[in-house]
Amino acid sequence: MSVLTLTLTATDVRATRAMASTLTASVTNSAAVPARVVLGAYPPLAGTVATGPASTGAAGWTSVERPLRELAGGATEQYTVTITPPADAAAGDHVVRLIAYDADRPPEEYSDQAQQVRVVLAPAPAPATGIPWWVYAVAAVLVVAVGVVAFLLLRPAPVPPPEPTPSPTPSNPCPEPFVPRLARPGDLTCVMPASAKEAQWDNRSDVQRNRVIPGTTECQIPYVPRLAFPDDLVCVWEDTANRTHVENQPGYTEHMFNDSEYPDTFTERR
Repeated sequence: MSVLTLTLTATDVRATRAMASTLTASVTNSAAVPARVVLGAYPPLAGTVATGPASTGAAGWTSVERPLRELAGGATEQYTVTITPPADAAAGDHVVRLIAYDADRPPEEYSDQAQQVRVVLAPAPAPATGIPWWVYAVAAVLVVAVGVVAFLLLRPAPVPPPEPTPSPTPSNPCPEPFVPRLARPGDLTCVMPASAKEAQWDNRSDVQRNRVIPGTTECQIPYVPRLAFPDDLVCVWEDTANRTHVENQPGYTEHMFNDSEYPDTFTERR
């Protein structure tokens, strides 16, 4: 029997009806021999969650990218799990169990290693009532018109602008040689400089245009979602996504785990 370990990037997902939310599941084959491993989604066990709308299982909303994979002995694979609640899904907590199991054995044998994910759905917004929207639109137009007239009549004579002064540059919050990744504004995850440059390159619209399936947010093969954050769907090469997952781990800058150091220079890849 294969020795499989399953870890998740998140066990709570705040989802939106009719929209996809993703998380990453890492499966490790601790045995010395290869195994055909499946990652499946199943309803919660009876009696493990509260009754009522909050107990509704989310297994039917969950899909796993390439659920069956060949894992070498000691190898780890990352699976992208997508949860898409239907438009009529009830508000509350919905639970799905993720089980990694040997394809040659029943999943029930691995149920003690299952990981539960709680999918939280907020109540649907109440329909608008009261004054029709066009009344507010007309009032807003009138307010803008009065404001423009008042500005033109009462504006003071122009004065020369003050000489601009250079803004201070915030200090690098990361220990050398690391820098903030900035996969999006405010991303202060500390990474090697070349990794930060690659994140900026991958964010470019002309790069993404060649990686995304037209008309969707899904990645073309061989690209996968970067998942620097749970809602980060920027399409990147698989080795970049793997490194991003490692960079997100606590303590990455102290020992960099088992990942080799990123090259000193970044090479543009389409």
